[in-house]
Amino acid sequence: MNFKALIIAILFAFASVFCFAQNTLVDYKLIHVNPTPTKVNPKLQMQLDKEKTKLSRKTNVVIGYCPETMESYMPQSPLSNFLTDLLVEFSNDYCSKRQLDSVDFSLLNFGGIRASLPAGDVTLGHFYEISPFENSLVIVNIKGSELTKVLRRFKIKTAEAISNDIEMVYLGDYVHKIYLHGQKIDNDRIYRFATLDFIVTGGDGILKDIQLESTYYTKLVMRDIYINYVKKMTDSGKEVSGKIDKRVFVLPQDAKL
Repeated sequence: MNFKALIIAILFAFASVFCFAQNTLVDYKLIHVNPTPTKVNPKLQMQLDKEKTKLSRKTNVVIGYCPETMESYMPQSPLSNFLTDLLVEFSNDYCSKRQLDSVDFSLLNFGGIRASLPAGDVTLGHFYEISPFENSLVIVNIKGSELTKVLRRFKIKTAEAISNDIEMVYLGDYVHKIYLHGQKIDNDRIYRFATLDFIVTGGDGILKDIQLESTYYTKLVMRDIYINYVKKMTDSGKEVSGKIDKRVFVLPQDAKL
């Protein structure tokens, strides 16, 4: 510390003690220190620029095409519907190859979908923005009575993303009826759903106080699942698209039932 800086530090400490004793506040704006300009290491900057260029080349790789911008919002949206539906298809393919029972539906949290998918070329970078966390796929077994508890927690403004295997009928803001594969949920039956480890470990309180029968951790990163699925779609000549459907149906508050 040079002499000037030492004097400023001593004055600052003295002022703080004095004002504390007088039960008054210090006006920090009165104490001003000219910062020393940061010297940039040319070699370090060159290396940083090089790594940035390499990262851009990777994230800008085009893997598909999206004809219309897909956004994510409650209680359902084109992007959340697309992601939950592809997760069911991927999970069933995964389970089939391992001689495991197929899943009945999938569940994602809206908070985990961090960005929209803009119209045009779909790049790797888009999915790093949509799914920036290292969340992984988990297959869950749950009893029907517990599943009903989970789904009845979802309100219009606090819903979570579900695949089109489920139909949620709301009366106003609250759940009125729930159908799974077109039928009412059997309280005694064991159902299987695909989700992410964040939810299973208590994220967003979605499964708070809910008894799960079993969990199967795949260790497959969700972002990689999305990316590989889109690549597969593109290879088969399909575009990336999602739409609003009847998985969430809202009756007016004064509807006659």
